[in-house]
Amino acid sequence: MRRLMIQADEELLERARRRAAERGVSIAQLVREALERELAPPAVQPEIRCVGVFASENGGLSGRASDDEYEPAPFR
Repeated sequence: MRRLMIQADEELLERARRRAAERGVSIAQLVREALERELAPPAVQPEIRCVGVFASENGGLSGRASDDEYEPAPFR
């Protein structure tokens, strides 16, 4: 493993020290984990296979959604 020295302002380093102490890890471990999160490949979003396919007891809701008088029943 190669070593790399980084620089940061004192306020950021103090925050890192506190977080590392809270978690019971070294600052080096905290930085490694932060790099892993930042450089991880983007999560693949699952493909949406069905959108808006459902049945309702109150037929025609989409047509009435823009009616000023329509007030949906409270969700419980």
